[in-house]
Parts: sequence; structure tokens; C-alpha cells
Amino acid sequence: MFAADDGAVRWARDAHAGGVLALAWHPHLALLATAGQDGHARVWNDDGALRLDLADDAAWVEHLSWSPDGEYLAIASGRIVQIVRPSGATVARLGPHPSTVTGLAWNRAGERIATSHYGGVTIWTARTGKVVRKLAWKGSMISLAWSPDGRVVASGEQDASVHLWRLASGEDSRMGGYASKVKSLAWDSRSSMLATSGEPDVIVWEFRGRGPEGSEPIQLPGDDALVGAVAFAPRGLLLASGAANGSVRAWDLANAIAPLVGVGAHEGDISVISWTGGGREFLATDAVGGVALWRLP
Repeated sequence: MFAADDGAVRWARDAHAGGVLALAWHPHLALLATAGQDGHARVWNDDGALRLDLADDAAWVEHLSWSPDGEYLAIASGRIVQIVRPSGATVARLGPHPSTVTGLAWNRAGERIATSHYGGVTIWTARTGKVVRKLAWKGSMISLAWSPDGRVVASGEQDASVHLWRLASGEDSRMGGYASKVKSLAWDSRSSMLATSGEPDVIVWEFRGRGPEGSEPIQLPGDDALVGAVAFAPRGLLLASGAANGSVRAWDLANAIAPLVGVGAHEGDISVISWTGGGREFLATDAVGGVALWRLP
């Protein structure tokens, strides 16, 4: 763990044999959840002390996600998702799914969770583990994002497209033609825009008015490398992206011309973008182990 202000190492642990696959900070408490190739999920205190060790039957644990209120931690391993409390008590087991779970997304209230897998998306109640709804599509879903207003579930697909489900009407739609599989999706806090990876440009779909079906997306220019990670700031319309050549960019979409407000570079493929709570700084991690904190002017 690093200190955000000066990059000093706070603590270091051999958290998982074989490597760490996912990290997730509790939204309110100083608790860090980690998942690894050893089939364990672990929760660590701020001082690096191990708080919980949660083993599963699968050979690896790939995804973690705290509910927005911090009441639950979802742990995806293979075809099963465990819902546990910060105490470690198991609340529910979701599944088995039709295939390996590829994404987790909570609704804003934190009482329901969506899971992506081959053949679509399933929505569950977190407390009981009952299926609320199945959003079917014959494809391989690899990323997932639920709009903050709860109205739309979006999934990136292996076949280089994005699929949308409007929960109130049951209507769904597909945006295809991407250069590569869509590994990263991000909603702004007002659910007015959805940013997507999979192109050298960042593709942003607008949900204001009748969009985005039948409309042209906003294209934020990059360079020749595919964008692999996108993230909106927690408030407003600041958007950051990272590409396969290590380039990092940030835009202000509150301005009609979406000006580029920051440019930086890493040594390797950018895998994760994560904003700090203040909304003027974000972290970018790359495939060769680099982590950098970027601060906007």
C-alpha cells in the first residue's frame, strides 16, 4: 500500500500465492479487499493486518465489489458469487452461473447486484440470493456497469460491441463496430453518459434526450493504441482513459467541445483507472507494475 500524497510505501504483504487479481476499497471504512490466484479473498486493515481470509472451492478469485453502502462484499470465483458482510459472515451464494462470472455491478441502494456471464446478465437480491431478473443475450459478456439511476445495465462483449438493457421497458439494444472487445465501461454520476473502451478513441454514448440509439457517439481522440480503461470522476463530467501504449488522457465533458485537460504516459498497457474521492486526481496502473497518481490542474 502507498501513501497518496508522496508515494511512500505504507505496507507490503505477500497477499496471494500466484498473484493478486482484484482490489477493492471499502467505501467508508479503511478496509482493503483482495482476490487472488490461490482461491482466496482476503480483507486487510489499514495497517496491513489481515482481518479476514475467505477461501472458495474455485482455483482463483477474479472479481470483488463492495456494495455502495458497505454492507456487503461480493466475491466472484468461477461460476459462483459469494455475498459476505465485513465481519466475514456469508449472506448468500449466487449461482451456479452458466459460465465463469466476468463482472459485478451493484445498484445504488446496494440491495441488488448484477452479474455478467456467457449468455447475458443476471440480477439478484443480495440478502436472499434470489434471481430478480435475467437479461438474456447470446454472447460472451466481459464487462458490466449499472447506471447510477438504476435504469440501464450495460455490458461490453467479446465480439467488440456494447449491449444495453433498459430495465423499465425491457427493451435492449446493441452498439457494434468496435475495433476490439470492450473491456471497460464507465457511467458519469448522473447517468447521462457512458464511456467505453475498445477503440483508439474513447467512445462516449449520451443518454440525454432519446439517445443513444440511432445517434452518433462522442469520440475523444487518442492515438494509434487501443483504449483499455475508462473512468469518470465521482462527480461532474471529468473522464480519464488509459491505452495500450501507456498513454493517459483526461477530458472535461461539461464543456461542449470536451477539451483535453491532461496528458501523461506510463511504460506499459494501462489496465486500471481509479479516481480519488476529491475528483481532481486519479490513479493509473500499467501491465509492468507501474502505479502513478495524476493530479489535474
